[in-house]
Amino acid sequence: MTNSTNMTDLLGTWELLAWRSYRDGEFYKFPMGEDGKGQLIYTKEGIMSGFLMRADFGSEVPGSDTKASKCLSYAGKFRIEGDEVIHDVSLATIPEWMGTPLIRTMEWRGEQLLLKTTPQSGRDGAKYSNELLWSRRETVL
Repeated sequence: MTNSTNMTDLLGTWELLAWRSYRDGEFYKFPMGEDGKGQLIYTKEGIMSGFLMRADFGSEVPGSDTKASKCLSYAGKFRIEGDEVIHDVSLATIPEWMGTPLIRTMEWRGEQLLLKTTPQSGRDGAKYSNELLWSRRETVL
C-alpha cells in the first residue's frame, strides 16, 4: 500500500484484529477484551458501517453496566482527507455520535489497516486514544 490512501483502498469488509486503548500515550486496556470482535465495511457508494463487540457478548461482564462496553455499532457516509478517514455518523448505538464526524488517522501496516482516534480528554484530565487494527476479509464471488 502506498502512503496516499484513496477510497478504493478501503473498499470491502475488514475484520478486527486488535483494539487497544491508551491513557496519556501508555497502553490502558482492551475495550472489548483481548479477543474482541469487529467488522468494518466500506462500499463504493461511500457508505460505511462498523460493529464491535466483546467475544462474550451474551454473557454477564463483571463491572460492565453499559451496552457500549459490550458492543457498539455505527454507520453513515465516509470520506478521505489526507491520511484521515472521516466517518459521518447517521446511525449509532451511542446517540451522541449521530450527526458528528468520527475522524480516524489511517496507517498501513503491510496489508493491514490501523485506525487511530484523536486523543480526547477524559473526566480525570487524562488524554485517551484508541488504535484499531483491521485485516481485509477475502471477497467471495
